[in-house]
Amino acid sequence: MVEIVDSHFHIWDLDVLNLPWLNSCRGTINRSFSMDDFVKSYAKFGGVKFAGGVYVEVDCDDRVKEDEHIFSLNHPQILAKIMRAKLRTHMRLPLGIAGVREPLHVDSAPRGRCLESEFIAGLEALGERELVFESCNRCEELLDLYKACVQSPQTKVVLNHAGNVKEISSDYKSAMKKLASLPNLHVKLSGYATGDGVFVRSLLEFLSGEFGKSRLMYASNFPVISLYGSFEEHLNLLLEYFGEDADIFAKNAKKLYRINKPQRFASVIKIRPEKVALYKELHASVPEAVNRQIKECGISKYEIFWRDDMLFSIMEYIGDDFEYDMAKMAKDPATQEWWKLTDPCQKRIEDARKDEWWANMTKVYELAGLKKR
Repeated sequence: MVEIVDSHFHIWDLDVLNLPWLNSCRGTINRSFSMDDFVKSYAKFGGVKFAGGVYVEVDCDDRVKEDEHIFSLNHPQILAKIMRAKLRTHMRLPLGIAGVREPLHVDSAPRGRCLESEFIAGLEALGERELVFESCNRCEELLDLYKACVQSPQTKVVLNHAGNVKEISSDYKSAMKKLASLPNLHVKLSGYATGDGVFVRSLLEFLSGEFGKSRLMYASNFPVISLYGSFEEHLNLLLEYFGEDADIFAKNAKKLYRINKPQRFASVIKIRPEKVALYKELHASVPEAVNRQIKECGISKYEIFWRDDMLFSIMEYIGDDFEYDMAKMAKDPATQEWWKLTDPCQKRIEDARKDEWWANMTKVYELAGLKKR
């Protein structure tokens, strides 16, 4: 059974919120949609365990009212929230959000908005706060997004709807290849017409080849998908192409949006005295491929400390299956080559278990908040 975390869905209550853009939408979505409607859309799929999803802002005319409404729902299957903000150095950021979106694809968004200095400053501010920016922009402005992201490399950016692609043109491929060169840029698999299976498979093949499976995420775009495709066709095509790939359908989203409570691990190992200088030299310039794999395996923070013949490490893990991710890391060719260099510098402590290289340490104290008097 494949677990699903939908990385992009919308709901709205038209008795509470006003969405002017709905006035131009004919047919089925010019009405209210609840969490029950969203959850029921997955009930018809056998072999699927729906865990919940990431709510994304709905271009409401009053974003404060939207914030208040979504937070008031307190629904357990709203796993993370992406709310609306206009990017600038000082912007309104509600507590408890995973990130923000400023719609760049709507008529009110000026061309080249993401290249404005105010926008770049906002991107940098999000990166400093470890918040995600969701980029929903016109397909012809993908290169502008690339230029913006280059100026804020520490910010995690998620390209919505595969760049709003309509055809896999040479311009689209060229722009997406540039975006794929940015390690902090991720892509949601949504937003394209579902009726042409050949087109969808070609798109998935291209995106998989450029971004790899670690930076792609399943997204439905419920209920807006009904304007250009079918919810059922979309999910079935992805299940057919990726099988039950746990990363695509759940784990990548859990890590990116920090859905799970972070876990901290401390461990210890000995260092061979004659290898101390080499070990320091190696870690002064860790290969980018190794650092990337560490992050892809859900490790958000990792520090190693040295004293005499001992090494101590502190690690923060934000994934949902530590053994799964460590097994994935152990299979990574770049990591295997790195360990060939670092392992000879180390040796187990005397009482380490047979299955331990770095030996786990047990926490005995943590500074907590002061008690009220």
